[in-house]
Amino acid sequence: MKFLNENLVVGIIALCFIFYAGQAVIIGDTNRLYMVLVPSLIISLLPLLFENRLRVTLPAGTKSLVAFALLLHIAGGISRFYWKFAPYYDKCAHVVSSVALMMVIFSFFVALDYWGRHFKINSVLLGVVLITTVFMVSWEFAEYYIDVLVKSSYNNGIADTIGDLIANVIGIIIALLVIRRETKKIPPGKSIGYLFSGQKNRL
Repeated sequence: MKFLNENLVVGIIALCFIFYAGQAVIIGDTNRLYMVLVPSLIISLLPLLFENRLRVTLPAGTKSLVAFALLLHIAGGISRFYWKFAPYYDKCAHVVSSVALMMVIFSFFVALDYWGRHFKINSVLLGVVLITTVFMVSWEFAEYYIDVLVKSSYNNGIADTIGDLIANVIGIIIALLVIRRETKKIPPGKSIGYLFSGQKNRL
């Protein structure tokens, strides 16, 4: 039932996207609607399509975390939570985004293992952390240049950047705990590709 419950969570989050689409229309924030919300909704549903088409199962929490992280970003912009609850909302969003990104990258390594490209678990963990770190540091630079280009205020100086990086580290630690829980489900003699071994394992 865990597999079905997570799909339900993603469905509920998708409804929240529709709510925010209506709100964006009401307040005239059409740029954020078409440039951010619509792509985010599509990305949120892609993991469901991936599982359905390939008949595999993503590690538990991956789909809902991706959708939730994107929803936080949408709500933060359209409802102005980034500014109303600054800096706390932004930091929470960074934590969730870090966890979601790590789970996506971990799922990539699980997929490679499932399709025959095997890695030692320690190498996988190191790779996941390093790739996530590169993404998160790159995002800090991106925030700065987005502010320069569109005159927004996502980055509020060095203190904000340091806070974001601390939030990212917290997210990485949480994700490592989630991944550790997932890898404990793997039977002796099986590799991490076992986590992709079919939807029947989660029902």
